[in-house]
Amino acid sequence: MLVTPSRPAVYRLQLLEDPRVSGAGIEHGPERSRELLRWRDVLGAVAAEVGEPEGVRTIVFDLLAQASRGQRVALRLDVEPGEPASELAQVISAALGERARASIKSLAADGIATLWFPDLATFEEVASGELGNS
Repeated sequence: MLVTPSRPAVYRLQLLEDPRVSGAGIEHGPERSRELLRWRDVLGAVAAEVGEPEGVRTIVFDLLAQASRGQRVALRLDVEPGEPASELAQVISAALGERARASIKSLAADGIATLWFPDLATFEEVASGELGNS
């Protein structure tokens, strides 16, 4: 992602390192100090396809979570379009219920991302508005 002074990032986020999704939550981080983000701490989630339609694309999931000290943090993970994205969306949708946005539910049900953005900066503008209401 290219962030320029004329178009700064809308919110700060953490890219989850080596995420492993389960019914309990998302385990992430380096092998020696892995952490578990529990689903109960996730306040909301949104997903979108990011990239060029005929070029490199990925499905990006942004989650808003309640950190241990009470502050809210944005976390990101991404997967390949298709079955990997659909399966991840199904797990997130089932775990979050109403806290999962329509973009997650649609991806889980149909396997197709209903939101598309050419770049991460544009996605972040929309995602921050959706997650800001969590």
